[in-house]
Amino acid sequence: MSSVLVALRRLRDDRAPAIGLFLLVLVTAAIFGLAPRVLDRVADQALQQTVAKARSLDRTISLLEQTGIAADPGDPLANIADEGDRLDARMPASIRGLVSKRHIVVDSARFELLIDTADTPFVRFRVQPGALDRVRFVEGGAPAASTETAEYPAEDRHLLPNLDPQSTEKIMVPVLQIAIAADAAHATGLKVGELAFLITDQRDPLASRQAVPAAVRITGIYEASDDADPFWYDDMTLNHVAYRSLGGDSLLIDVGGLLAVDAYDQLAELSARGLITTRIAWRHDIDPSRLSADRLPATIVDLRKLETTFPQTDPGAATLTDAAMRSGLLTVVLDHANRWASATAILTVVAIGPAAVAVAALALVATLAARRRRPALAIVRGRGGTLGQIVRAVFLEGCVIVVPAVGLAIAIASVALPAASPRATILAATVVGLCAVALLILTALSGVAAAARGSREDDPAPRAVSARRLVFDLLVIVLAGGGAWLLRERGVRGTSSTGSLASADPFIAAVPALAGIAAGLAAIRLVRIPLRVVGALAGRARGLVPMLALRRAALGGTTAAVLLVLLATASIGTFSSAALVHLERTTAAASWHEVGAPIRTNPQLGSFPITMDPAKLPGVRQAAAMSQAFVQLPPRNLRVAVVTIDLAAYESIAHGQPGDPAPPPEMFGQPDGGVIPVLVSANLLGRPDGVTIGRQFEIVDEGYHFQFRAVGTREAFPTIDPKAIFIVASRQQMQAVHPEIRLLPTTLFLDAPDDQAPAILAAVQTFATGSTLVTRSSFAAAFSDSPVTAAISAGIAIAAIVAAAYAALAVSAALALAGAARQIEVAQLRTIGLSRANALALVVIEHGPTVLLAFLAGVALGLGLFVLLEPSLGIDAIVGSRLDVPLSADPNQLALTFVGVLAIAVVGIGMAAWAQRRGSAVLALRRGVE
Repeated sequence: MSSVLVALRRLRDDRAPAIGLFLLVLVTAAIFGLAPRVLDRVADQALQQTVAKARSLDRTISLLEQTGIAADPGDPLANIADEGDRLDARMPASIRGLVSKRHIVVDSARFELLIDTADTPFVRFRVQPGALDRVRFVEGGAPAASTETAEYPAEDRHLLPNLDPQSTEKIMVPVLQIAIAADAAHATGLKVGELAFLITDQRDPLASRQAVPAAVRITGIYEASDDADPFWYDDMTLNHVAYRSLGGDSLLIDVGGLLAVDAYDQLAELSARGLITTRIAWRHDIDPSRLSADRLPATIVDLRKLETTFPQTDPGAATLTDAAMRSGLLTVVLDHANRWASATAILTVVAIGPAAVAVAALALVATLAARRRRPALAIVRGRGGTLGQIVRAVFLEGCVIVVPAVGLAIAIASVALPAASPRATILAATVVGLCAVALLILTALSGVAAAARGSREDDPAPRAVSARRLVFDLLVIVLAGGGAWLLRERGVRGTSSTGSLASADPFIAAVPALAGIAAGLAAIRLVRIPLRVVGALAGRARGLVPMLALRRAALGGTTAAVLLVLLATASIGTFSSAALVHLERTTAAASWHEVGAPIRTNPQLGSFPITMDPAKLPGVRQAAAMSQAFVQLPPRNLRVAVVTIDLAAYESIAHGQPGDPAPPPEMFGQPDGGVIPVLVSANLLGRPDGVTIGRQFEIVDEGYHFQFRAVGTREAFPTIDPKAIFIVASRQQMQAVHPEIRLLPTTLFLDAPDDQAPAILAAVQTFATGSTLVTRSSFAAAFSDSPVTAAISAGIAIAAIVAAAYAALAVSAALALAGAARQIEVAQLRTIGLSRANALALVVIEHGPTVLLAFLAGVALGLGLFVLLEPSLGIDAIVGSRLDVPLSADPNQLALTFVGVLAIAVVGIGMAAWAQRRGSAVLALRRGVE
């Protein structure tokens, strides 16, 4: 009991160390307790933002039926709403809970407009409540229900196969009032107030076998207020025209005709008579804020059940025999789940490093406290106290300090970030508390051992390395090597032939931190050899300071702790920096592969006209045209994509970029002997039906025979699926062999400023209506700004800051220990003329080589670990690209890492210099006499 009383009395009399340890445990436990809550919050936000940023078509659930539902006299769409309620009841309850709103869309069969135009126009009627609120009329006004009829023109009577050609009976057809988009008015020439006659398009699956005549009157022409409004569901039927091609130069124009809600009964009547079929869609808006990361696995299961209940159908599905579904939500959440799993693995690997540094800081601060505890422990031991009594006393002392700190940390974490379950927070904070108590006991036992040997607390002489210590070091090194092999072979989640874990394997994720510790232990053993050599040389030279400083460094002391902490910090910083740089460069490579140039444009259908000159587009500095055709490669008729491109122009655009194909010189200029040199995909080599480098083979493109010779191979080519089998040829060389071949471009690669993209698109659409345009920067930004990428970047930055803070604390504590232990030595040297500058030089020379070695070894270790482990980190899954990107380091970030390590060392050296100056020269001379 006396040992306990002495320990408690020491806490009362020596408050400063106890308060310092209390604050350190409080902060550390709060950080560890907040970490799982922050990760859960970020996981929720990443999931919700991913779904919110997805296309409306992908984040919404649309149930469809191809049927006729009668109109209700009071509310035309009431029966449709009731049918939607019946279908919704078949949804899993959890999916219904995600729905914030439901919209109804009714589409009719497609009708051909019998008007005189160059291209054949068609119209599909649509009833969509809420649409009129999201358009502005540029001419005319909104449609309404109509009872008007009109006589079908005599010149179009031949389109009605069941009508007697000799009949003179008038055919009266219903007139439906519609409003059309400005694009549709421009494409068809229809005017407000114009009456146009129709006939059902027999190729449309919603049309009956009987040709049905009808008429429309245009009441208004409008423009959508916002095409990006989720209300439109990425469906531009009402807002823009669409083009179809049946071959040749003629096009078919599809127009959407907006009906009033009250006009639904006219469609319902035609459907009831079996003349047409209507397709009804119930579009369900998903509220992203109702999604939760911890419930994501259950949500995925329920979405799979939903697809079983309502089979997926594509937008161009011909006929629906039962209720079906159109949604990309399952694909979105599955893709996010895979990306987030990879992100979590990276964050776990990165977070374990700061955790290890935090433990080191706790250990060194506990050692500082143990030095002040030694006299009290020596008294207890001298009075006959047993080790058990001492352990119980230190345990009680630790509990008095740690338990309130852990409890307060849990409370702070709970208030700062409320969470559904506090289990992870309580567990993490408790682990910190247990580590702190364990470290206090271990340091106390070492202090008891020192008292038993009669050693002084300021004795800097190190003991010889024990066999037990060497075995421990060897064990850590072996574990680090084995963990690195497991991480590379199995991945962070432990993937193997038996499957993979749901989350990161703790041991495998700890490999980088473990490797840092192993490298530090090896460096501690090896660095003494050169230090002893340099110290011996310094001993032969004039001056006492270098010899004493290097002798201190060679003997070890606290140099080992400083080296270990700084090396671990440098390796963590370098590994994190390499991960960020590689993620950025992988994103850039993916954007170059997907877009192929600063700007890429494609026609909606077919190819661009030969009359179009891309070099004259606004702001274009360089343009390269590409066409793609699929041919049969003899002798086994292997289907191969033949890509023909303006090679010299494209090389000018992509030179030095990740998308640079780097064609060999023979692909420029005239083909030798009519044989065209080509690049082939790597998967075309080595196949029984493939080709070999240098082999000549024949293909037929647009009916022309060409002789090709493979002169190189590429793993991928911009815009071409990496899994595709392709051949890349120069467009100019192919035209040199057969000048009459057209090779109309299906893609244009443009080098132009991003701010010219709207003007370029407008100019391109004058040649090819409906063309699309994408910029490389916007494509790359979609990855860089994604919630998952942002979470990784923020997580790595926070981990680096936390590691640096704890490293500064650990190094300061270690060097303060060294300075305190050498107070007497410095005081004695001051009696023979040691100046303050010389005292500072002692610390700088002692620890300077350690700082430099820690940085160099840490950088080498961090880069080496990343090169070794990068394939297993899942960065490709985060970006969504399988392209091989060379690994490289960013000199600026390495310089930042060095500055951080140096700053930590400067703070620690300052603490050591301050501590060792506190020694009194008089006390040093009297020491050992009294």
